[in-house]
Amino acid sequence: MAGVAMGAVAMGATAAAAATATAATGMPALASATQFFTANGMVFELLVSTLMFTWWLDRRPGFAMRAPAGMAAILVCSMAWNLLVPADLWTATVQNVAVYLVFTLWILVCWRVNIRQAVFYFVMGGTLQHFVYRGARLSSIWLHAFWHDGAWIDTYVYALMQIPFLLLGYWWFARPLVRKPTSALAGRSVIGMLFGMLLCISVFTNLFNATAAPGGSQAFTIFSAFDLVTCVFLMTLAVEVVVNQAVRSDAEVMRELLRQQRRQLAASKETIDLINVKTHDLKKQIATLGPRISPEQASELSDLVDLYDASVRTGNESLDVLLAQKSMQCEQRGIRFDRMIDGRLLSFMTPVDIYSLFGNAIDNALEAVDRLDDDADRYVAVRVREEKGMVMIRVENPYAGELSFDDGLPRTTKDDARYHGFGTRSIRMIAERYDGTMSIVARGGVFRLTVILPR
Repeated sequence: MAGVAMGAVAMGATAAAAATATAATGMPALASATQFFTANGMVFELLVSTLMFTWWLDRRPGFAMRAPAGMAAILVCSMAWNLLVPADLWTATVQNVAVYLVFTLWILVCWRVNIRQAVFYFVMGGTLQHFVYRGARLSSIWLHAFWHDGAWIDTYVYALMQIPFLLLGYWWFARPLVRKPTSALAGRSVIGMLFGMLLCISVFTNLFNATAAPGGSQAFTIFSAFDLVTCVFLMTLAVEVVVNQAVRSDAEVMRELLRQQRRQLAASKETIDLINVKTHDLKKQIATLGPRISPEQASELSDLVDLYDASVRTGNESLDVLLAQKSMQCEQRGIRFDRMIDGRLLSFMTPVDIYSLFGNAIDNALEAVDRLDDDADRYVAVRVREEKGMVMIRVENPYAGELSFDDGLPRTTKDDARYHGFGTRSIRMIAERYDGTMSIVARGGVFRLTVILPR
């Protein structure tokens, strides 16, 4: 694609020469196609570059109609502009700004994003397009050193050289943003990126093209290299802003989860203590009934009381509270709860960390077991033991279906992935806090989460 990039007014003569050379060879159809892409190539280049940053976003209803219709409208406007408006410094700048606006509107109409996100994704797509343009042009200039009269270089080689630069741009700048949330991007940051883009790859480029001396290939090469580096810096900065914002957002969610678990630990301890007191009193009252009830009735009442007898003794009070609560949940759901735990091995951990680690692990296991058929082997097994001077914690459960992993962690199966999937991440964070490791193996329908901690 022999696209005219943003502000490439000075390159028109070269492209026209290429088109003339093509026509002279007796191929008017090819010459017409070359002229069409020379005049409107910026639209196609921006389309490819923008899609590299937006392909994974949630699409609005009717996307299959909205996207091509919007692109067709943008292309028609581009063709009309090139036919009706003379090219100079100011019209080129106005054209660039107009293209920015319509592409931003196109993103807003086609994907479920807000205005800040639409501006951000177009800034990234527009900057990537300019990066690819500059890289391909510099490659063409280098080849002109060997073929001085090679007018075909500025058309066909330029189009081919865009491919490796597009791939590099996607790998370096678009791929790190895939699945990264941008909804919380500050408007100030987005406006700053947009203003920097307008200055660097539109205003200054058009000023250079309008004022540079004709035939100044050396100055053009130096400016192009500077322009290329500026695009790299701008996209690198934008990626860092998004990644840091995502990390801060995740950290805030994690802190809120820990605050909730701290409150839940206190509430659960009070509840379990109350249940233990009441069941102890009930057992005494059943014993005092004596001959007034039959042995069968006494046995049935004792079984009912045992169902709510939350006394669990592992040697760790926080773990006892949690396991008592989970035991009742398993009993109510018909899930076998196997546990072999030496809670004294966890004395070096804080109560909140114990409650968070085991609570998240067992909750995830219960969710997986709940999806099994009623006739399946429904169980959750928890083990805590010492092994070679290390504390080994293992939570095991059967599961159904297929699991996909990302960065060693299973992807959440819930619809709102933004606020879910923190359970295993929290477990790994706690393990690393104690210089330990967490590993997950899902094989043969059995899910095993293992945490190894040094004592």
